[in-house]
Amino acid sequence: MVRERKKRPKKMAVVHCGGGSSLKEGVVLASGMACEALLEAYPEGLRACSYGCLGGGSCVSACKVGALGMTDAGVAAVDPESCVGCGLCVKACPKQLIELVPAENTIAIHCASEAAGAQTRKDCTTGCIACGICEKNCPAGAITVVNHCAVIDEEHCIACGMCAVKCPRGAIVDGNGILTVLAEIR
Repeated sequence: MVRERKKRPKKMAVVHCGGGSSLKEGVVLASGMACEALLEAYPEGLRACSYGCLGGGSCVSACKVGALGMTDAGVAAVDPESCVGCGLCVKACPKQLIELVPAENTIAIHCASEAAGAQTRKDCTTGCIACGICEKNCPAGAITVVNHCAVIDEEHCIACGMCAVKCPRGAIVDGNGILTVLAEIR
């Protein structure tokens, strides 16, 4: 009897930081400093939001296929077309901001802040403020607010994009390009 091998769903990396937080006063990014060293030097982070990307690019260096790069805001970003879901970037991020998710689900939360909404609003232009609008508008019940930040249940998400459309801060992004608040601002 020949057993048929189940094909595992392709995974891709998602960075849970949108880069809407500015650097703290007096902080200058030193190029070439790895994220682990940055975290040691700045345990509370380099940005107003202490939960965000350090900007050292350790994940970019770890990626063997060139699927990660740094945005103009100094945070890591994934090219979904290039990502093979190997997870090396996940292991390289000392703040655990990168997660492997099913590649077919194009909805992502670009925030990991656990600060209360008022503090997040003060610290970051794109951070989740735990308003719950996404949760109330998700037809699949796949999104909840946990520790002041939206979280997607990947198994229940139908990738309709309603949460991304409704998010007033642009913290939820739809990789399929559905018009979001953030897209309108830029």
